[in-house]
Amino acid sequence: MANTNISKIKDKNLFRNAIEFLTIGNIGVNRAIEESISLGLPVVFGYMNTVLFRMPDGTITSKSPYKKIVQKKKS
Repeated sequence: MANTNISKIKDKNLFRNAIEFLTIGNIGVNRAIEESISLGLPVVFGYMNTVLFRMPDGTITSKSPYKKIVQKKKS
């Protein structure tokens, strides 16, 4: 990993703003996860280029629990 020197950043508020945005994003994601769990829905997340589903019972699977929706073309 490259050595990062914060003193090279001219706008000192840039780093502070980035941390603030990251914090706000993390709060939003955690609230969405909590809401999904409270509604009994699977929590969808990615890990090492794989989509995973954490089921309401706590098990984790890569198989989608959602049925595929196929729309028929109108003739």
